[in-house]
Amino acid sequence: MNFNPLKKTNRTAEDAAADWMDAKNAEIKANKERIVAEDELVALLGAREDGGETHQIGPYKVEITGRLNRKVDFDVLDKLNIPADLKPVKYKPELDLKGLRYLESNEPEVYATFSKALTIEPAKTSVNVTRTEK
Repeated sequence: MNFNPLKKTNRTAEDAAADWMDAKNAEIKANKERIVAEDELVALLGAREDGGETHQIGPYKVEITGRLNRKVDFDVLDKLNIPADLKPVKYKPELDLKGLRYLESNEPEVYATFSKALTIEPAKTSVNVTRTEK
């Protein structure tokens, strides 16, 4: 699709903000309606506590997956006598953005070295519109 909103004639930022607000409201309404339909399907077909099931309902394939959130209290885990190779835990390194910004501002030589291992690319720009008057 080659849609370019700036090619519309006589459009203002206020027009675009109003369109955004209308679209966001439609999105919220559609999301609520989808959740109601999902709840109805679960009520009608049931759901496993942890795991999935597939149902063929006429022309529709309905997949319902129940999930359990599990969290580990690492302070407690560290005190338990479980061998390290038997602990079902992964330790995943992640970037400390606050620390990175500190290096960038206060330790430029260290940042320059660290940046050799860093890939930076733009993320999606966030837009939020709120109505301030009626």
